[in-house]
Amino acid sequence: MSDERTRAEEFTRRLAAAYGDALVAVLLYGSAARGDYRAGVSDLNLLVILRSADAATLRLGSALAREWATEGNPPPLILGEAEWRASADVFPIEYTDIREAHLVLHGEHPFGGLDIGWGNLRLQCEHELKSKQIRLREHYLLVESGEDVGKLLVQSFPTFLTLFRTALRLAGREVPRAPDEVVGSIAALAGFAPEPFRAVHRARAVDGSAFAPAPDDPIVTGYIDSVRRTTQWLDGLAQGAPTGATA
Repeated sequence: MSDERTRAEEFTRRLAAAYGDALVAVLLYGSAARGDYRAGVSDLNLLVILRSADAATLRLGSALAREWATEGNPPPLILGEAEWRASADVFPIEYTDIREAHLVLHGEHPFGGLDIGWGNLRLQCEHELKSKQIRLREHYLLVESGEDVGKLLVQSFPTFLTLFRTALRLAGREVPRAPDEVVGSIAALAGFAPEPFRAVHRARAVDGSAFAPAPDDPIVTGYIDSVRRTTQWLDGLAQGAPTGATA
């Protein structure tokens, strides 16, 4: 068993002891569930569903959450049970991404009966992709050194990868698990060269801190152009779900 899985399971056992019957489910999701976790680079993501996420209940796990975050992990994503079931329409990207790659560490599978609409998924994907494109451009305008450029691309990569996976779902395409294959699939649809994104993925997997391309390097300009082309392609996607598309 992997070290990250062991750490997540041990933390889950401690959460169960702290929350008792108030704990409904704990899921490990993201790169650790997909099998492409990289120590020191990837996040160890946990979804925690409680009977109720009121302040008094939340505080039962406060010390554990602080310890978990001190170890370099993001705080657990915590939702109340009713809140979880009522939020599929506003967090469709997050829900579909978790549903596609997760491990149940405690409780029962929480996706039964959840309806994640294609229209909601498309709207959030378009909003997020355009918002992140604007932010990428803003930061790109301000960078001076290759180190800053490399940091910008490496840090933005996971977000765009999630949006690329979502775009493939919207198009009714199979979503590969390997990041390189995700990039290749969306590149074929949106009409951009996949190599710049793949180069950033390789740099991130090895040692992102050593990645320092010049602002006008083809990897950098190609990366930015890839986001632009994907945004344009998504704009042109029909309002109705393509045949075979599922949320």
